Amino acid sequence: MRWSLDQLEVLIACAERGSFSSAARHLGRAQSAVSTAIAHLEADLGCQLFDRSGRLPRLTEAGKALLHEARAVIRQCQRLESRARAIAQGEEAQLVLAIDEALVEMPPVDETLEALARHYPALQLTLLYGAQGDIAGWVEDRTADLGILLRQQSQGPVLEGIRIAHLQQVLVVGRDHPLAGLPALTAGDLADHRQLLIASRSEGDAGATLSAQFWRLNSFYSMGELATRGLGWALVPQHIAQYPPFREDLVELSGEALGRPPVIEVETVSRRDAAQGPIARWLRQTLGERFRDRRRR
Repeated sequence: MRWSLDQLEVLIACAERGSFSSAARHLGRAQSAVSTAIAHLEADLGCQLFDRSGRLPRLTEAGKALLHEARAVIRQCQRLESRARAIAQGEEAQLVLAIDEALVEMPPVDETLEALARHYPALQLTLLYGAQGDIAGWVEDRTADLGILLRQQSQGPVLEGIRIAHLQQVLVVGRDHPLAGLPALTAGDLADHRQLLIASRSEGDAGATLSAQFWRLNSFYSMGELATRGLGWALVPQHIAQYPPFREDLVELSGEALGRPPVIEVETVSRRDAAQGPIARWLRQTLGERFRDRRRR
């Protein structure tokens, strides 16, 4: 069995064009060359692909089945060629991207992944979703090549963090929490109630604790959920407070004495000793552009 890719392309052209003569014109060949290629393919495969009893050749049942396989083989060859070209140009063949779960379903992230699929179809991408500390840890131990997270602290000597955006944060409590009914909050009011905090990678890091009562969580979404249940107040990114399952059950807190809540930075992290390929650099740049576009709207 010595069929060739060229014969498969002739088979596909004949099936799509409806006749050997039309396929020959499309391929820029003589009709006799097309007919010979199909005859040799039938001999190689051991079955008749076209019924030639009518005015125009028609695919047999075997021909219809093998046409599907032929298209799959050609598509695979195209993917092989595309990957080979990308590798020859220095592009990453594979990339492991770790994303902070707090950024899941954010339009700038989703839009960037969609653009990545269009621009680099040959890339083998692995996506890892986890808590903030997971992302930095995966990059540090080389499980992931690049991480995207909400920055809470310096990444240390091993990792390099590059800021690409910032998000507004808000103070929230559950609708039935005692703080929800106070007209002008102070830091003292917050100190009287349990605080929900995002956990730090550094052991013993107390973070921005205002209350002696506090719980630590590794997920902003979990913080939002516990806040809806009245288990404490929390400082979370605005998009978390507006998440549909939470939106109706959370109240934003404010008070002149509290000032404006701080922003939180979105950054990419990579190992300082790992060279970043063109796709990783493109990802970082495109993410930054998408977040900036979002702020302008």
